[in-house]
Order: sequence, then C-alpha cells, then structure tokens
Amino acid sequence: MKECCNICGRELLEDVLVVDTSLDMKPIKFKDVHGDKSDLICIECAIDSVENPPFVCTRCGQPIEFNEKFYVFKEATTKPGGPRVDFKETCLDDKYICSTCFDETMNPEYEEKEV
Repeated sequence: MKECCNICGRELLEDVLVVDTSLDMKPIKFKDVHGDKSDLICIECAIDSVENPPFVCTRCGQPIEFNEKFYVFKEATTKPGGPRVDFKETCLDDKYICSTCFDETMNPEYEEKEV
C-alpha cells in the first residue's frame, strides 16, 4: 500500500525524509519508520509548517488542520446605516476558532458526536 504525505499528497518512497507529526518532529527516512504511518508528512511540508505555522484556535490553542473548517469572529461597529464589517481585511482582533469550540460556544449543552 502506498503511503503519502498528509499535507501535499506526495508519495513517500523509501529514501524520502519524513516527519512523524505525532512524535518529536525529527526527520527520519521513510524506510526506517516502524509502526503507525498515518501521521507522516514529507520534510518539505514540515519545513513549510515551521516557517508558516498553521492557524491556532484562540479558545483551545489547538492548531487548525489543513482542510479543516474553522470560524472567524470579527469585531464590528454599528454606524448609522447598519454594521460595517470588512470581510476581506484581516484584523488583529479577529478570533479564529475550531469547529468544536464553535459548537461548544454556540450550544452550551453541546456533547461531542461519537465517531
């Protein structure tokens, strides 16, 4: 069975350097990986994630994974014609929260769905 990078989808060959995101993030050759291979990413994606860290949920602090839905809370002010919100411009006051925290915030009696 082919194993692929969890971010870019590149096939992981025996001599490719990979990083196990569930462990210590140290590069290792794919052929030397033993056990679970579900959390592997290629070295290029690992370098990119260090240089460009992912969004982090401002409520729970967990990274928001690639392709995961998240919500943005924006601060707006009401003016004489209604509220004005610029959705294209990012602001330091914007809050990024993961879908789990959003569900918990909007529904205090929220219980996590069983998978």
